[in-house]
Amino acid sequence: MELERISVVLRPRVTREAVDLGAAMLRANARAVWSAWFAFTLPAFVLCNALGLLLDLPWLGWVLVWWLKPLFDRVPLYVLSRAVFDRAPGWRETLRGQRQWSWRSTLAGLTWLRIDSSRALRLPLDLLEGATRQQRSARWKVLRKRILGDVSLLTYGCLQFELVLFLSFWLFAWLLIPDEWRPESLGELFRGGTQGVSTIWIVLGAGVAYLAMSAIEPLYVACGFALYLNRRTQLEAWDIDLAFRRMRTRIEALGKVLGVLLCLGMLPSLHAQASPRAQASVGAPEKPIATSIEKVFGTLPASDGKRFAEAAAQVYRDPRFGGERATRGWRLKHPWQAERQQQEMPFPALGRWLSAIFKGLLWLLLGAALVTLGWFAWRWRGRWQAEPEEPVAMSSSSLLPGEAAELPLPDDLAAATRALWQAQRRREALALLYRGCVEHTAQLLQLPPSKDATESDWLHRAGAIEDVARAQRVVAIVRTWQFAAYAGRYPDDAAIEQLLTGWPAQAGAPA
Repeated sequence: MELERISVVLRPRVTREAVDLGAAMLRANARAVWSAWFAFTLPAFVLCNALGLLLDLPWLGWVLVWWLKPLFDRVPLYVLSRAVFDRAPGWRETLRGQRQWSWRSTLAGLTWLRIDSSRALRLPLDLLEGATRQQRSARWKVLRKRILGDVSLLTYGCLQFELVLFLSFWLFAWLLIPDEWRPESLGELFRGGTQGVSTIWIVLGAGVAYLAMSAIEPLYVACGFALYLNRRTQLEAWDIDLAFRRMRTRIEALGKVLGVLLCLGMLPSLHAQASPRAQASVGAPEKPIATSIEKVFGTLPASDGKRFAEAAAQVYRDPRFGGERATRGWRLKHPWQAERQQQEMPFPALGRWLSAIFKGLLWLLLGAALVTLGWFAWRWRGRWQAEPEEPVAMSSSSLLPGEAAELPLPDDLAAATRALWQAQRRREALALLYRGCVEHTAQLLQLPPSKDATESDWLHRAGAIEDVARAQRVVAIVRTWQFAAYAGRYPDDAAIEQLLTGWPAQAGAPA
């Protein structure tokens, strides 16, 4: 691995920092990741839903796309594993690069490891290291130590984010669609029923689920890859290795420069020293040149390595080797300041006595406060019980529609409503008109009386009235009551007179 080319700052991080690093990596390579993601997953989404429609099982495409997540995770991992070395591949290169990785681990992820909550950390180990099965098993035992719970929490958190995005879209659409235009099949979809839901809603739901997955799944893979890099940095000291490699590169470059300068500076002196020696050595016998270690040092060094092997074996037998130990304790943040304050205190014994006295006084105050609270609780225990409220007499005209449902309607609904309106009791007038409209609509449709029917229910039932004018009159009265009851928006006198003219305010009159 060419650690010198890595673009990520390698240092041991806590889990939260590693997850944040994964999100930063995804933001830096967002275009490369999502272009390759949609190029790979969008055809699979279309094929899965087409298969479900052909088999007359529209929900099958939804399930298949969710089940193929381990297959889709290969794409963002390929992009990010190349991007950390300053070489983000394009989507064509990413699709071609899938053939270089083994498919055995992906098949395991699609079968018995499909519900594995540590998939984000296992994926780089299986695809990037290229080790055998036994080596992967041993590596996994070491790699997952201390962060397995964090990886599972990452999995469940991303799953909840997908669910939030999916439900947010549907709830937003539910709030925007008016009640009278809302189809019954959409309500069946929200209630969880599959019999009354049309195919178009299931396919649309699968599309929304796919978009939510496309937004969260690359982030899930990026955070898992960052956890993998952080864990290997902790275990293999990548940051120290990289620091030594950079130091070696600097020393080699500096050594070459110093070597050249040294050669250039010593050439004249060597030439001057070589001239008299060459003249003095004329006619002298040549001395033999040492050509081996034995001739230079005289003795043969120990080559069996027995002492080194014994030292290494002793290190491996040490119980402290390869283990980790965490110690916790309280320590002053600035111990020198405490020592200086103790030295500057003129009467240390007096300070200790005063601190003990004030500490005792504080404990006495706390005890007195608790005793006082207990006495007040015992004294006022009988007054905490709420006295029964006396029933308040209310006239039928002041009741809301749901509260006055059991009272009979006046014979002349229009006159009673007009009288309340002219007496500046506008809310009560509209409540009476709404109740009369509800009862006349139920009689017209031959429906049993229902106390729990809401305004939305009566807007839906208005569509069953054969007379279009009467249906429009029911919708107008219900809407007028909604605006007044929930928004405080009341109509003018002309609008009220229009509602009171004809049915249902006048039972026998046409709409």
